[in-house]
Amino acid sequence: MNERNYLKILVGVLCVGLVFLAIALALILDSQLPDPIFGIFQTESTAATEESQPSTDTTGGSFQETEAPDPTEEQITPPEDQPPAVVIPPEKNPQTGEELGISFPCQIPGYDLTVEKMEPYNGIFVEDGSNANIQNVAMLLVKNNGDFPVEYTQIRVMCGQEELLFDISALPAGEKLVVQERTGKAISEGKASSASALVVQRANMEMSENKVQVIDNGDNTLTVKNLTDKTIPTVRIFYKYYMENEEVFVGGIAFTVRISRLGAGASMTIQPSHYTSQTSRVVMVLTYDSEV
Repeated sequence: MNERNYLKILVGVLCVGLVFLAIALALILDSQLPDPIFGIFQTESTAATEESQPSTDTTGGSFQETEAPDPTEEQITPPEDQPPAVVIPPEKNPQTGEELGISFPCQIPGYDLTVEKMEPYNGIFVEDGSNANIQNVAMLLVKNNGDFPVEYTQIRVMCGQEELLFDISALPAGEKLVVQERTGKAISEGKASSASALVVQRANMEMSENKVQVIDNGDNTLTVKNLTDKTIPTVRIFYKYYMENEEVFVGGIAFTVRISRLGAGASMTIQPSHYTSQTSRVVMVLTYDSEV
């Protein structure tokens, strides 16, 4: 085993240890959310310690060195073309018709999206990747009950005089997700008085299996292999935090790593920041015919 592989394995073991330590600390803290899914915000990965380098496929057969430069990482941005926001109807008094505010769970009209709960959270803030300690920050549990993935959703909730915004990207069909208020705002006193949502859906979340193969190596790295006989100008890999036992995505935030000029038949091993083999899931892989 060479020194580089030994270091990668060591980093992976340390990450797992830190995850369990953080979860233990979360249990000690007096969180206001007893639901076990809300402990998952202690699973932040370490940042990449080394820029990615071309590699040899370990599953058999050597590959030429790719001409691709080091990958770059970015967060998903909202699409430019967005439909108008829809209003989530408040609960009403059946006798008087008086509006009583938003009750959870509630359905987003026109979409198979349900906001199952809103509660405060004490722990780690993940929406900006900062891992800052937070207290009483507003959090939603959202379920995509439909057949189509959600590319982007922004949910706006008025709670007292406070406007709370929750941004969600890349939520697959049939999956649920917990998301924190995007700037770390705390829940104020009083019931949610109104809510609305902007939703952009996709036909599917492609994995581009006929062009590239993405393999999780179990040590917080991914090996990306070009299955074609032509250079692929751009490959984008989208990934999110995921808690396997609870079957829930963690955080509205999604990350993407971009590889440029992946040579024909070539493979490349990368170590994206905010990615760990134990707590991350690749949700979409896109290829482009130009460098974008």
